[in-house]
Amino acid sequence: MEHLKEIGVVVYLKLDCDEIEMRIGDAVNRGVTLKEGWTIRDLYNERVPYYEKYADITIDEAGMTPGETVDELCVILKEQFEIWGEYEVL
Repeated sequence: MEHLKEIGVVVYLKLDCDEIEMRIGDAVNRGVTLKEGWTIRDLYNERVPYYEKYADITIDEAGMTPGETVDELCVILKEQFEIWGEYEVL
């Protein structure tokens, strides 16, 4: 995670584990790699502290559609990092 912060912007899309499990569905068919005997919840519990520690930007996705999340991220990037210059964020 430290390396990611050195080379770019770390964005944490915060979502509760139940919603993540619902969105992923079958973890194996989605290509999620889990330690033997682990669940999505185990992986979530392991990673969330790192995401919270290293995130440059955190977006709480609760109640948001994927499109709304992208729009919010574009606004934040434009404001904080002056990305896109003259391009309009939709």
